[in-house]
Amino acid sequence: MTNSNETRASLRPTTATASFGCMKCVFFPICGGLEADAGHYDCFDLCKGNCSSCDNICPHNSQFPHWLAQVRGLRFDNLKGIEQHEASVPLYVPKVQHGYSRCIPLEWPVVAISTYELFHRNRHGHYTTTFTSGAQLRRHFVLDTKTRIILTGVAADKHVERYWAHRRRDRAPQQLANLGIDLVIGPNFSHFLDVPRTDNLFNRKRQLICLEELSEAGVSPVPTLSAVRPRDWAFWRKYLAQNPTITFVAAEFQTGNKKKAEAVRVLKRIAQIQHDIGRALHIILIGGGRFLEEASSRFADITVIDSRPFMACVKRQGLRFSDANARCFPCPTAAGAPIDDLLLLNLAGYSKWIDGRARRSRQNTSRPTRSRGRTFSRRPQIRSSVV
Repeated sequence: MTNSNETRASLRPTTATASFGCMKCVFFPICGGLEADAGHYDCFDLCKGNCSSCDNICPHNSQFPHWLAQVRGLRFDNLKGIEQHEASVPLYVPKVQHGYSRCIPLEWPVVAISTYELFHRNRHGHYTTTFTSGAQLRRHFVLDTKTRIILTGVAADKHVERYWAHRRRDRAPQQLANLGIDLVIGPNFSHFLDVPRTDNLFNRKRQLICLEELSEAGVSPVPTLSAVRPRDWAFWRKYLAQNPTITFVAAEFQTGNKKKAEAVRVLKRIAQIQHDIGRALHIILIGGGRFLEEASSRFADITVIDSRPFMACVKRQGLRFSDANARCFPCPTAAGAPIDDLLLLNLAGYSKWIDGRARRSRQNTSRPTRSRGRTFSRRPQIRSSVV
C-alpha cells in the first residue's frame, strides 16, 4: 500500500455521499462510508490482496476474528461510561522528558509526562511502573512535591502498542492510579486515510477500552479525538453527549494535523461539537501551540502541551520572543553545571509568550463564549456510552 501524499489527498472526504459499495457493507452503519472522489468501490479497494504480510485490521485477513475478540467487536454500545474528575489546568503545561542535569525540584503548577516513560519491562517480562508512589515519580523527574502531573498517551506506535499488549495482564491502569496523576490523555492509536475503515474503527475502540479501564481504576481519562471521516466526528459528538462528565478533550497536531488547513478543520469540528452538546469543552492541544490563535477564537478553555522550553534547555539554549515567534539562541553552561535556572527562565518566558498570544487573539476577535444562545453545563450526571 502506498503512503504517498497524493494517495492520502485523494482519499480525503470531498463529497457528501458514500461510495457505491459502502451501502452494501455490514460496517456501513457504524463507519459511514468512504466519501472521496478517488474512484474506489469501497474502502477494501485499498487492500492489495497480500494478506499474509499485511497488518491492516481487515475482514480479508485471517487474523480478523482474533482482532475482533480483543475489542469485543466493532460495535460501540458495549462500552461503559467513563468519569472525568474536575481539575484546574493552566493555558501552558510543559512536557518534561527526564530529570537529567537538574538538581533543584521544579516548582511549576502542572507538567506533562509521557505515560510510557513510567513503564518498563522487568526481568520477568512484566510491564510495570518504575515508581511505586507519586513522591518517587516526582523525585525521578526532579519535580516539586506540589507539582501536579498530566500523563500524555500520544506517542510513536511502538510505545502505544506495548501498552495495549500488556496493560490488562499487568494491570497498568491500577498501577497508574497509585501515582497521584491529575489526568491521563488516552493512547493515540493511529488513524490513517489509506486503510480499510475497519482499521480506524478498531483503533478507536482500543482507545475507548483503555479510557474505560483507566476510569474503572479511578484515574481521570481524557479522550484523544482522532477522526478521518465526517462520521467519526458524529461519533465523538454522540460519545461526549452521552458521557457528560467529560470536559477535557485532546487533539494531536504533531503528525496528521501538522498543516494549518487540517488543524483549523479539526478545531472547527470540535468547536461545533461543543456547541451541539451544549457543554464547554477544555481542549488540550498536543504539540499544537502554533495554532493557539485559531483555538483561542473558538474555545474559552485551552491548554497547550509541548516540550519546546525543556528541549531548548537540554540543548543549552535560551528563548527569545517576538509577537509571532520564539527563537532559540546559544546559552552555554559550565561543564557539569545544572540547568535548573535556564529551565525556569525558558518556562517563564514561554508561558508568558503563550499567554500574550492568546490574549491578543481574543482582543482581535470576539472572545469565545460558553454558548451561542444556549447555556453550557459543567457537571451533569454520568450516563452510559454510545450505541
